[in-house]
Amino acid sequence: MIGHRGYARVLRELNALQNRLYDCTKFDKLIRYRSANLLFLVLPNELFRDSEIPVGWGALVESDDALTLMRKPIWQETVVENQVRLLQRIAMAGTRAFNRQLEITFADNPASQWRSPN
Repeated sequence: MIGHRGYARVLRELNALQNRLYDCTKFDKLIRYRSANLLFLVLPNELFRDSEIPVGWGALVESDDALTLMRKPIWQETVVENQVRLLQRIAMAGTRAFNRQLEITFADNPASQWRSPN
């Protein structure tokens, strides 16, 4: 049985882990969605902090115009459908950004009348 101090320590550690999880929500979702086998963060040397890299992710750090593997990622099993869904979402986001940049709206597109409301 855990004493009062041990219980308090466990609660503090649990709280720290929950805060880390919620702060890394987007990273956690990418792992949960099983969209890629390997996940990496690519960042400049001055921003790299090993303790801030989400669990399961790899880290590639840029220094002197080269990337160095600072942490190996954990292999994630995935299926092709999840990978295709991720690529479709990336393509849709890019298309939306491009359309905004060019000020293109659905009203400008004759095919938009055939677009499903869902």
